Amino acid sequence: MYLVGTTKGLYKIDKEANLLCDKEDVYDFTLKNNDFYICSTESGVILNGKTILNESCWKFYELDGQLIASVEGPKLYLINKERIKELIDLRDEGKKRGWSFPHSEYAHITDFAQYNGKIIASVEEGNLLFGDITSLKPLDFFNDSHNLLVKDHLYIATAYGLYLTDDLINYSLITKGYFHGIEDLGNAIIAQEMSEFPLMMYEGGKLTRMGIKLPRPTFGTNAIAKVDDENIVYSTTSFYEINIKNLNFRKIVDIPMTRRVKVL
Repeated sequence: MYLVGTTKGLYKIDKEANLLCDKEDVYDFTLKNNDFYICSTESGVILNGKTILNESCWKFYELDGQLIASVEGPKLYLINKERIKELIDLRDEGKKRGWSFPHSEYAHITDFAQYNGKIIASVEEGNLLFGDITSLKPLDFFNDSHNLLVKDHLYIATAYGLYLTDDLINYSLITKGYFHGIEDLGNAIIAQEMSEFPLMMYEGGKLTRMGIKLPRPTFGTNAIAKVDDENIVYSTTSFYEINIKNLNFRKIVDIPMTRRVKVL
């Protein structure tokens, strides 16, 4: 079973699409201790159908069993049911460094990863951040960053290309393009670009575009999720199951434009 956050609500995908929550622009979602949380840019953080934080929400992150919400600012909040605690407010830092987002006054944190014992976070649009969750500090890398993946390197999917680094000082551009989703498939990584042939495989230092034509993702679409090392799902305005090894793919259903897809 799969869950897909879209521009028009949250869907459960099995053999068909079942609408679980409508009217929201759902950028993220999670089930924690039998409570269902939705991260919406329109209504903020929603717990079991009730808005508990009315600030534009972009991403959830679980750290040491605790749920963190990334909202515009960038700001981070610790969420425990209706108990909410601000962890960090980076609005002043963003103004000083020229962070921006075209659809809001403030930038936001788009993704998190653990790297060398610390947290690394990506900002749209701004500096990469590094440190403890309550004391993240800017690195020199400035970009319109979307997603992070730690494997043999730290990979950064941005609006201007796919990058990697080993030391958070030197950054290598693998290829130009507008990238969002990125997944670890064991011996390779797969990344999603804004294209009619959106899937690209990076293996052994070589990047290959996969010859599968699919509905094109748009801005803000995290279209891929790993099932196992040979299979992924891909979701934009249609939902597909794809076998990466033999390039077989199967359309399941049409849905509104995807924001994020997850495998349960």
